[in-house]
Amino acid sequence: MLRGVWRCGRRPFSVVQTPWRVDSCAMTTASTPLQSKKPLYTLEKQKQLLEVVRAFHEEAGQPPTISIKQRFRIPFSDKYPVEMRGILFPVTQLRKEKREGRLDTQVVAELDAIGFVWDPKQHKWKQNQLALSTYKKIYGNLLVQQTYKVPTDDPLWPRELWAMKLNDVVSNLRQTKATLSPDKKRWLDDLGFVWDAPACHWNANLSALKMYKDIHGHVSVPTQFVVPHDDPRWPKGMWGLQLGSVVSWLRTSVNSMPQEKRDALNAMGFVWRLQQYGVSASSPPLFTVQKQRQILEIVECQRTQQPHTKFVTLPGQFKVPSDAPWPSHLHKCVVDISGFRRAYDAGRLQPSIVQALDAMNFVWNDQKHRWNLNVEALAIYKATHHDLLMNADFIVPHDDPKWPIYLWGKNLGMVVCTLRCSKSKLSQDQRNELDAMGFVWDALEDHWQANFVGLETYKRLHGDLNVPADFVVPDNDPLWPRQLWNTRFGSFVHTLRHRNAELSNERRDALETLGFVWSARDLRWKRNMLALKTFKNLYGHLRIRNTFVVPDQDPNWPPELWKMKLGYRVHSLRVCSRQDGYPASRLDQLAQVGLIKKQ
Repeated sequence: MLRGVWRCGRRPFSVVQTPWRVDSCAMTTASTPLQSKKPLYTLEKQKQLLEVVRAFHEEAGQPPTISIKQRFRIPFSDKYPVEMRGILFPVTQLRKEKREGRLDTQVVAELDAIGFVWDPKQHKWKQNQLALSTYKKIYGNLLVQQTYKVPTDDPLWPRELWAMKLNDVVSNLRQTKATLSPDKKRWLDDLGFVWDAPACHWNANLSALKMYKDIHGHVSVPTQFVVPHDDPRWPKGMWGLQLGSVVSWLRTSVNSMPQEKRDALNAMGFVWRLQQYGVSASSPPLFTVQKQRQILEIVECQRTQQPHTKFVTLPGQFKVPSDAPWPSHLHKCVVDISGFRRAYDAGRLQPSIVQALDAMNFVWNDQKHRWNLNVEALAIYKATHHDLLMNADFIVPHDDPKWPIYLWGKNLGMVVCTLRCSKSKLSQDQRNELDAMGFVWDALEDHWQANFVGLETYKRLHGDLNVPADFVVPDNDPLWPRQLWNTRFGSFVHTLRHRNAELSNERRDALETLGFVWSARDLRWKRNMLALKTFKNLYGHLRIRNTFVVPDQDPNWPPELWKMKLGYRVHSLRVCSRQDGYPASRLDQLAQVGLIKKQ
């Protein structure tokens, strides 16, 4: 036996060279197996390889199958044959020799007896089959979690699968679906394999949230919450699900979430922003009877100080003021009202104290209470103003008998802006309630529609859309829409003319169809020319007195010219036409009609 020492950098390692292949194959390497009909290994060396596999099998705990990696170097251990220690085990060549029928049948039989893997790809597939079948048998489905790893020392799982990263197996199968054989895909389909993970995981997560709500009464899931194992209240397929992490992810992905998914979550009372509503994801704290009575005393004191008795509410964290009429023994005391409300939801408060608080209309659900106040305020605004189109800075006035005292000072304009921005986070019932009130979700679109109706009204009343810049819709005029009363409609039209380029094609086409006047000067010029031609046709000349006014209701004149002060217009045209810089095209038109001499 020849032993040599090779160096790779500074670290030496030993290589053992042994004449354990037949002579004709002595120069064959692991990477370039010899294509020969003669055996690559002698019978003696085949038996030595068998001894190595047996030792490896024994060291691994005698599993039903044994697969040796390609780069496995035989250890310097007494369990292995001396002449084989330190060399790379030729697993690839051994498998090829067997495949080509060049191994001794007895050696093959003994390797088969200990479960030696001849085809690693086929072995891996069988392991995957076993793992997936076992998972479904245990959990009832194949919704394998993204971090799932087969537990060790679990009698429900075959030993050879312990610590297998089944999540990686599932992910790889999904990615390589196109390259799988029809037989493999058929087997996976028959087992119920999940190819579309996002859709199935969404349904599974939604079911888990519903189950959590059934058990706990809410969906404020703690971030660290994991569905417990061996809990009969939960389906086996959900055991170990990191539901707290799922809920955190749902909150952060709300902006990219489809509307139908947000609706499904809203329908079950999903809380999108915990801090916004004073809700904590932790379990409700315990309140001693003494502490509960202390809070009752605080609520009673608050009720005596507020100017109404419809309800009593306190902020999530309340610090008792250190002055009268607050009881001195409670001064500067900080109470967790949010936790107190959660304890009420969990049924952990004294019934007598709950009854006393109910008698004072204490607000148990602050989120619902705020919503009800907003709806009440919107209803009062609409009853007063006949719409819900308020400015963003609108604040409920003080000392106004139309408004309940508890709404005075409420920034209702900001509430409306918030509702519009958070439409996707509202439940379907909440959106329906606002829709029934006539709530305007898109203020700009509603403003456009109202003004368009105003244009139609102006044309119906005046016959055209040449709206003066200073025109104001008359107040209390039944001919005009109520929401336009006393608005500066002329300013709107003036702005519309100057922002023509910013309009969408749809809106521009609608205005064109209505006969909108984009340039008041051009319209005035066209009317002047029409008046001159009409006068000349009627009288044969253009010697028009300065005081001449087109007669009203005269069928000889176009209706849009009735009451026009044509004499004044003619005088103005003659004066302007003599000024430098007057447009040549207009001079030509005036000359053609005969008002001025052709220059």
